[in-house]
Amino acid sequence: MEHGFFQILLTVLIVMDPIGIIPYYLSLTAPYDEKTRNSIVVKAILFAALVLGIFLAGGKFILDFFSIKPGAFYISGGILFFLIAFEMINSRPRTTRVPPPGEEESPGSFVALFPLAIPMIAGPGLLSVIMTYVTSGNSWISSAFVLVPALLIGLLCMFAVLRASALILRVLGTVGIFVMEKIMGLILAGFAVQLIYNGLVSLGIVSLAN
Repeated sequence: MEHGFFQILLTVLIVMDPIGIIPYYLSLTAPYDEKTRNSIVVKAILFAALVLGIFLAGGKFILDFFSIKPGAFYISGGILFFLIAFEMINSRPRTTRVPPPGEEESPGSFVALFPLAIPMIAGPGLLSVIMTYVTSGNSWISSAFVLVPALLIGLLCMFAVLRASALILRVLGTVGIFVMEKIMGLILAGFAVQLIYNGLVSLGIVSLAN
């Protein structure tokens, strides 16, 4: 399958969902001062970039090692994307856990790693995006050439949104964030169904429609 850069970038941004993370981020970082919150954002982005980089470098090897066909991963990724879209449309909160006092070695480090970096930023959905495009039939180099800038832009957008989260919440309000997440969920749901269809075609279960 051929995928344009902007399609990949849009998929990354929708799955990453920077706007939808704002309420959870503000709730998680409420006990900290502004300096610590800024440090948490930087650490979370770096942790997420490390996880995504490792998965991008080794994802193809994992599929080959377990003999997973690309079509099978298209279907599993499509199902996962649909579940994420369903949660976005129904506004189901993501599972989070705030560590008890004294659990962190440095202020905010644990929150930055979990649940902010994993699974809120570098979650199963975004990892599935990487695996889906790495197995799209192109060479690993050509896939990485498109994925790397898309992921970097997505992480930069996430960084900017989280740093300005309080301002964005004041401007858009709860209703504005609610509506935007619904729209992104609908788009992701359509993409998920198309991905499942492509997987069925790739595995030869259904024929390609004219």
